[in-house]
Amino acid sequence: MKNHKLFIMLLLVSEMAFNYCTPQDGGSGDHSTPQIIKNDSNDHTHEYTITVSSKNWQTVNGTERFVDIPIKEITENILNEGLVMIYLIEGDKYLALPFNYYQVRRILSFQPSFEPGHAYISIYGNFIMNVSAKYEFKLLIISKDILKKNKKEKK
Repeated sequence: MKNHKLFIMLLLVSEMAFNYCTPQDGGSGDHSTPQIIKNDSNDHTHEYTITVSSKNWQTVNGTERFVDIPIKEITENILNEGLVMIYLIEGDKYLALPFNYYQVRRILSFQPSFEPGHAYISIYGNFIMNVSAKYEFKLLIISKDILKKNKKEKK
């Protein structure tokens, strides 16, 4: 009987220690906003460069993290009739999201999602976040007016 109690106590202590040391905050916590630089902009198009450091990612679980990017130009109208694109910048290459990195025995997947006022980038995969790692993204927002204009010019 003593062995069972000791085992249960050790199990509870190890569970508490594991949960305390694991950075799983479920989307809450002290995560700063990534660096957002507005590049070119007019009434119909907006371009941003976004730098996301390790402290900006919010942990959902051991294999999923996300970052919330507040962008007021992402409106319901843009989402319904315009275009929002995010690119991962790797040196001189622009990789459209969603994008998957394939490594030996691993995959790291970048997935975008949007709602009015916000862009989200999620990372899925079994990985350890390098504390000095920074990811750079390009965000483009294009209104329906530009899309219609380009469509008419091609006819």
